[in-house]
Amino acid sequence: MIYEGPEEIQGLFCYIGADFVDKRFMKIAIEEAKRGIGKVNPNPLVGAVIVKDEKIISKGYHEFYGGRHAEVMAIENAFNKGYSVEGSTMYVTLEPCNHWGKTPPCVDRIIKEKFKRVVISMKDPNKKVAGKSIKKLEEKGIEVRVGVLEEESKMLNQKFLKYITIKKPYVLLKFAMSLDGYIFPYTSEDRHITNDIVNEYVHKLRNEYSSIMIGYHTLEKDDPRLTSRITNSRNPLRIVLDKELKSKNKDYKIFNEDGRNLIFNSKKSFKNKNTEFVNIEESTPENILTNLGNREIDSVLVEGGGSVIEQFMPFADKIMIFQSPKIFGRGISPFSKFSDYLEQKDFSIKKFKNNILWEFDINVYGNS
Repeated sequence: MIYEGPEEIQGLFCYIGADFVDKRFMKIAIEEAKRGIGKVNPNPLVGAVIVKDEKIISKGYHEFYGGRHAEVMAIENAFNKGYSVEGSTMYVTLEPCNHWGKTPPCVDRIIKEKFKRVVISMKDPNKKVAGKSIKKLEEKGIEVRVGVLEEESKMLNQKFLKYITIKKPYVLLKFAMSLDGYIFPYTSEDRHITNDIVNEYVHKLRNEYSSIMIGYHTLEKDDPRLTSRITNSRNPLRIVLDKELKSKNKDYKIFNEDGRNLIFNSKKSFKNKNTEFVNIEESTPENILTNLGNREIDSVLVEGGGSVIEQFMPFADKIMIFQSPKIFGRGISPFSKFSDYLEQKDFSIKKFKNNILWEFDINVYGNS
């Protein structure tokens, strides 16, 4: 059906139609980007979709750190299916790169293959890119639209946004507590707080973050593995804050797991098997996060115990508190110093059967 009203109204209908189509294909590109979760850190999650004659002919995503970028993967997938991409539209969740890194510039490949149009969800905040690719595409006569489902793409790449702008890791503070507000009981032998559904969810979180952090007391009491036990996952870098170097010459499980350990202490630096012991004069959260950023660690999942939670609470970009109906009566509380810290923060609530997740987004895009 063709609308035969005034010319300006016809233009409005065309715009609304084009906007709907762009959003539809960009949603698919965002879902494609999610396939790289847990594999690309500290690079961003990026998805691409190629559309020709209103039909998707190819998709791609950034597969792993150092691997093909989404745009190139989509182009090569199209070629493998026998399609020409000349004159088509590419939907990509992040502005294509314009510099050499571990791979060639994606913007040059897009220009070479003679795309007619490129729809970009969000500009790349990386100073090496930051609008330069958009300008280059436009100078070559390629139509560019920017900002389609931008908020969704930013939420997907919260870790990258913080790391690439201020070179410090995005911090998720996660802990479980009883109904009466304790993370560790004094009187009960059963220290397990959350149910199996929550535990599975936490292992997925561990896969998404580059590192996981605990204090020495948690290591001593629980001897945790600190691994991600889901299919096709990778183990995060395990970080222990051990000021007095008490973990040296011990046989904790983390020293026998796949992956690496980083032990911050005030004594000395050395390496042993899969572990690096790092002397840091002042083990403040600021110094630790700066050290991690310098190591290209884009994100850290802080899991406790009580002292570590209190130290890092003011530095958290997101806080997740899992609460169960257990009552301990007495125990360790993480809120002795920050009892009213979360009172004015925005939050959402999710249920995991009889467990509740309180989720606080303190710094939504992680760039402060």
